[in-house]
Amino acid sequence: MNEFNRFIGIVFMLLLSTASCLTLASQTDVESTPESAAWISLAIENGKPMSELNLIAGQEYIFDRITLAVDDQNAKDSRDALEWLRTRSSFHGLNWDGVREARAHWRNYRESRTAADLYAHVFDGARWMSEANALQLTLLDANGAAIGAALELTNKDFLNQLKQQDCDMIKAEYRYENFSRHKDLSSAKVKRAVAKIVFAVQTNLAKRLVIPADARVLRVVWDKKPAEPYDFRIRFAPGPHYNYGGRLQVKVEPEKPIYYPGDTIKATFTLFDQKGQPLKFSEFDTNGIRQINIHLDGPVQNPTYYHEEWLSEFRARYSYHIRAPALGFGIATESQNRALKAPPLDASGTHMVVELHVPKNLPKEQFGSFEIGATAWRNYASQTWSTRLDKHIEIGQREPTHFEKFGCENCHSPNTPMDVGLLIPPMVGVQKLKVDSIESCVMCHDNSRNGSRRLDKYLHLIHTNRDKFPVAKNNCAVCHLSAESIRKVHFEVCSNCHENLHQNNQPKYTDAQCQNCHSDSSRGHIVSPPSSAVIIYRR
Repeated sequence: MNEFNRFIGIVFMLLLSTASCLTLASQTDVESTPESAAWISLAIENGKPMSELNLIAGQEYIFDRITLAVDDQNAKDSRDALEWLRTRSSFHGLNWDGVREARAHWRNYRESRTAADLYAHVFDGARWMSEANALQLTLLDANGAAIGAALELTNKDFLNQLKQQDCDMIKAEYRYENFSRHKDLSSAKVKRAVAKIVFAVQTNLAKRLVIPADARVLRVVWDKKPAEPYDFRIRFAPGPHYNYGGRLQVKVEPEKPIYYPGDTIKATFTLFDQKGQPLKFSEFDTNGIRQINIHLDGPVQNPTYYHEEWLSEFRARYSYHIRAPALGFGIATESQNRALKAPPLDASGTHMVVELHVPKNLPKEQFGSFEIGATAWRNYASQTWSTRLDKHIEIGQREPTHFEKFGCENCHSPNTPMDVGLLIPPMVGVQKLKVDSIESCVMCHDNSRNGSRRLDKYLHLIHTNRDKFPVAKNNCAVCHLSAESIRKVHFEVCSNCHENLHQNNQPKYTDAQCQNCHSDSSRGHIVSPPSSAVIIYRR
């Protein structure tokens, strides 16, 4: 991996915890979750529960997230969208005093798979957006009588605590599709008004519900609209019952410290539930396994060089992909594809068994750490669950590829909410990422999918769309100080807002102290210092 990508990968990790809606959790990894409890989510849109709950009698439930949202796709313009939100949506009774338009911006998706332009007017400042929230969850029997005591949940019981800018927001969106690339005609020129509140990742695990067999309704009451309860109908999953959750395990044959070009690796994957019992892939119709993707990628210093994937999308399709343009497999944006008639299972239907290949013509400069990875998705009894496995193997050399750490743990402290943990949607996960290296980040946040996964793209979105960004958002020179820095922003630029990024872990210096290292501080941003200098942003 080149220096730019290493830098961007680490900065992305440091900023991830501040990025709106990408809240990170350390308290909710699979090891700390009680084996008896299952995580489920509740979604309420336009005042109505989005679906009934398919639960198991006697099961304990914890709430991964609870979302209250309103959405209208008939807005004429941003003013009409705001008027609908204030007077006609199910949020009409809230305190809208102080609401204002905070920003309006383009978001370009023309080079992504769903080619589109999105223009968003974002509003905030409404009184309700700064107020704490509480929910009351009550189980009702067939006669509407309460069963047991109600469960009280507040902001303090969830990781995001008080609301965050981009999780609890109001906005008007305008979407225009590029039909030469995308065929979803129903989404053309959609004008939307959106508002939502998200209780993200329950951290108080002592608060849970046990669902008795006579429960018929889960009633949710929001303290801002107590006269309008939201009733989720309950039906019980038919037997045989399976345990919730999921965890992947892989066995590779042969298991070797070094693999070489031309080697074939037999990889056997097993999916276990949260109690350690194997889930048969062949029983996907009843145990809820939806999909598993298995791949070999690398090397980690050039993660898009080689990509091999086995895709098993149950009930839909099975296929094999390979992409390595420099080696004659596919092109930069497309893989060579081969459809499969069935998933590659063993005779018992329990394990997924695939062959992964180290290409025969892999050049020496691409030797290093490769990654065998797999992600499985499961939808069972109102729980949507995903789990990921990463196994690094060494190809052509014994030493793992070295990654610079840049003091990640200065900001991502283990066992705190700043730790790199469970990502909430759109990047759902149940296993914690690592803070001591960036392999896991760069494997996904590379330059693939026509650039839609680029880390620098995410960094721009994070900074330019936040009101707290302290300087003009149209002044590129704030971060990009020279032609050279168009590709690599000075690492110390980040310390202007992220105060503990200096190698000596010191906070911001005073202007007088800046002069010790900076010969010219007149430009209003970081200047080129001597190589030994500590660089500080001058306000």
